Amino acid sequence: MKFSRLLLLFLPLALTFTFIRCSADIDKSDPIFDQKVSLKKRISLAVESDLLTKLDFPKGIVDSVYVFYKSRDFKPVWANDSMLVKKGENWKELLKFPCALGLPDNRPFKFKQDSLTNTSIVQEFILTARLAQLQQDLKVGFLDTSINNYRPIVSIDVKSLSKSVAQMDTVKKWGTWLANMGPKRREYRYLAIGLYQFASKKTLSNIHFEIPALVEDSLRCVELSKESLIDKGYLDPKKNDDESFWDAMSRFQADNGLKADGVIGIYTRKSLNESVRFKCHRAILSMERWRWRAPFPDRYLWVNIPEYKLRLFYNDSLLSEHRVVVGKPENQTPELSSKLRAIISLPYWTQPHTIASKEFLPAIQNNSNYAAKNNYKVYRGETEVDPTTINWKRYKEKNFPFRVRQEPGSDNALGLVKFEFNNKFGVYIHDTPSKGFFNKDIRAYSHGCMRCELPDSLARFILTRDDRQKMTRDSLDTLIARKEHFTIHLHKPIQLQVDYITVTTNGKGRLLFYPDVYDRDEKYLKMMKVYQKVN
Repeated sequence: MKFSRLLLLFLPLALTFTFIRCSADIDKSDPIFDQKVSLKKRISLAVESDLLTKLDFPKGIVDSVYVFYKSRDFKPVWANDSMLVKKGENWKELLKFPCALGLPDNRPFKFKQDSLTNTSIVQEFILTARLAQLQQDLKVGFLDTSINNYRPIVSIDVKSLSKSVAQMDTVKKWGTWLANMGPKRREYRYLAIGLYQFASKKTLSNIHFEIPALVEDSLRCVELSKESLIDKGYLDPKKNDDESFWDAMSRFQADNGLKADGVIGIYTRKSLNESVRFKCHRAILSMERWRWRAPFPDRYLWVNIPEYKLRLFYNDSLLSEHRVVVGKPENQTPELSSKLRAIISLPYWTQPHTIASKEFLPAIQNNSNYAAKNNYKVYRGETEVDPTTINWKRYKEKNFPFRVRQEPGSDNALGLVKFEFNNKFGVYIHDTPSKGFFNKDIRAYSHGCMRCELPDSLARFILTRDDRQKMTRDSLDTLIARKEHFTIHLHKPIQLQVDYITVTTNGKGRLLFYPDVYDRDEKYLKMMKVYQKVN
């Protein structure tokens, strides 16, 4: 009896649920799918009956697509009454390669697919909806870092959608057309064009390699390296001789920000291990990072950590470029925005407490002349103390009470020139006496500051163009020659941006993949659900 009563109570609910579910089902005999009816009329009927919601299209896309077709009196774009036209076939073909378009290949929205999917009217809506999503994602981005996930797909500006549709009949360079949907940045533009050339009209290999170190298994290391180079298109499988292999390896290293020496080191193996598909997603993430960046002013300094480069731009023209050394993985250089306000000749270097307690203390414990030899002065509070009178053995890292300052000079850790800007991390750009690091391909050796090659040249460029600046390039040379500590305040501070963008281009459409030395891409690639651990 109890079961019968429960059944009677449940039955109306079940019938209601069935009615609701069935009411949303698509009637295949609906005039919307009758090819004897003009496609224009069927589009009108589909909008009226809310076909796209029944197909589970995202609401934002549904709204945009409906407004778009209403604005053109329901006239179709991609199809005629029975099939796709050439424009529709071309766009459908491009959509097979979402990575080439600048989207993660799992980003395009899902919808209900059945036997109606390939009908001309459904294809008409799909192709418009795909363009609407692409245009919005390339403009504002697809990641929402506040929720660590993809952004919800929202409605877009129908005027811009109509403009893009109109342009497609005359597009000759698809990479350029796609680039114009994103930020008006030269670097972004080059990336979009390079990615399209790199990933269009081909299946992206998803093979992830695990190449052992040469010292572990030299034969296996070389064998898998060859397989990886073949997989990535650098080595012809029919040309398997040593000369072809090392030539291919050198070209691969050059494209991956490494010294083209043919040596299979740790970062070469990591780059070889990455699948082609994964590299494309790193490029897509780099494009996304440019969308997060506010437009730069007329003049600015830009440091890109993975590239180990500092560039000075005036009026959007590259004025000067310098190699830099950045922080070790354990002392990472931060991403930041600030303004360069002063240039200091012959700077003092006050060691951060962490460096003084971890490096200076053990050094002077082992050599009582260490302070004098390296031109350090020691202070307790504001009072200078003679380091030879201190029993250094009494102190450890946790109870180190001193402040250590290195005097100006050619051996000073900051070198001869320092560039000052406000930031909460206590880092700056400076010269260095350790010039040898600039010749390395992976230049992550500092405590977090950015060591700049030829900083005096950079300072001269800045001073020459600083409005109403009384200190000239000759004045700086004089200060350095006299070994004089002096602060030159800029009348017009320069915007400084320190970024972490692991994929760039050579300016001619060729992608350059730099090692993710700090593993900072990992977080975002996991949001994109494409992350793979590279050994």
